[in-house]
Amino acid sequence: MAIISFDKDAVVDYVPEYGGNRDSQEPCVVRLKFVPYSRVQHYSRLIAARGKGVSDPLKMTELTQQIQKKQFTENVESVEGFYVGAREVAEPEEFYETADTDLVIEIIKAMESHSKLTEGQRKN
Repeated sequence: MAIISFDKDAVVDYVPEYGGNRDSQEPCVVRLKFVPYSRVQHYSRLIAARGKGVSDPLKMTELTQQIQKKQFTENVESVEGFYVGAREVAEPEEFYETADTDLVIEIIKAMESHSKLTEGQRKN
């Protein structure tokens, strides 16, 4: 059987599993791009390059989080169905800043994994 992957430029509608979202009548949908292994390595190299000579664990953690946010915001196109109070949040950067840690991590794992992304792909 052949393996068919996502094009790195294709935008995929991903429905997170977080909090029973996939079973919701109006689920949160994250429009994102698949991040192939070569691109994951790119972000890892950024961390290594910027962290060269950094010995403070706190500064290294902050640096890693900055690169993770960069990966997230570069590969999430938009969000629909995510609310902070009564206001819908659609922009990736604001979503990253306001969403639960487990939800953000699920989305990052999905963008890096063909099988997780396929599992959560929105069915029409």
